[in-house]
Amino acid sequence: MIQYYCNIRYESGEMMDLKECKLFKDTTIDINKILVKEFPSNYIIEIEGDSSTYLGIVLEGQVNITSYSLAGKVFTINRIQPGSIYGDILVYGSITNSYPGNLVTSGKTKIAMIPNNQLKKLLINEPNFLRNFLESLSDKVYQVNSTNKMLSQESLRDKILFFLHQQKRIQNTDKIELKMTKEDLANLLYIPRPSLSRELAKMKRDGIIDYDRYTITIK
Repeated sequence: MIQYYCNIRYESGEMMDLKECKLFKDTTIDINKILVKEFPSNYIIEIEGDSSTYLGIVLEGQVNITSYSLAGKVFTINRIQPGSIYGDILVYGSITNSYPGNLVTSGKTKIAMIPNNQLKKLLINEPNFLRNFLESLSDKVYQVNSTNKMLSQESLRDKILFFLHQQKRIQNTDKIELKMTKEDLANLLYIPRPSLSRELAKMKRDGIIDYDRYTITIK
């Protein structure tokens, strides 16, 4: 594991710019004092049940939150892409501040880390940082509510259609670009991968959708 501060350059020569993260919009925070760590692929950053001690900001790569079903199958709870944060909902947790799953890197991953004690000082002293933090939390709550609504749909087909219409609204097109694999989509819907494939094939035969490896089109 390599660690450095966030004024380091990528191997390509491109400067890492933590300011691009929404949290720091319109703030005067000195980002050069924020520690960044680099992890190899498939590295377990945190273990399920560990207490959260910092706010993480993914700068490069991806962090998957994984857990196990009662049958022992690994499934992915969430994927944290560059520019996204984790640990935010655990900072002031009154019930628990423990991670709900293992945090595992996908590809070489760089993460900026702000210890919770420093984070709380920033929230008190930087009004714009507080506003950005609360906006991020609100967006996350909305996403959780949307996921719960999707999973409450009665049939597998309804779950798939709910997901597709959400993405249609976000991407503003009937041709939905899948930013995940079919396996990942199955995990998102909490269903076996073969069940998803069968239902997609039925929906294609019924003229509801068309799809290829990378897209699904609502017809």
